[in-house]
Amino acid sequence: MTALEMAAAPSAAYPRNNLGVWSLVLGISSIVLLLGVLTGIPAIIVGNQGRRAVRDGEANNEGMALTGVVLGWLSLAILVVVIGLVIARFLAGGTNS
Repeated sequence: MTALEMAAAPSAAYPRNNLGVWSLVLGISSIVLLLGVLTGIPAIIVGNQGRRAVRDGEANNEGMALTGVVLGWLSLAILVVVIGLVIARFLAGGTNS
C-alpha cells in the first residue's frame, strides 16, 4: 500500500462531540428538576448545534442531541400548562375556592 492510499483511507468512526451529551443532560435536568426555562432553552439551543455538527460530519450522536431538544421543548410545554392552570385558578376565585 502506498503512502497516498493510506492517507486517503477513511477514519474508523466520527468523533463524538459534547454538544449532544450536554443537550441530553440539560433536557433531563429540565424535566426531573422542573427547571423549565433555566435548562430547557439551553437544551434546545445546544441540541440544535449538536444536530448541525452531525449533519456536517463532525459528530455521530444525533440521538442524544435530538432527545435533549425534545426534552427541552417538553419542559417548556409543561411550564406553559402549569402557568395556564395557575392563571385559571386565580381568575376562578383565587386560593379560597
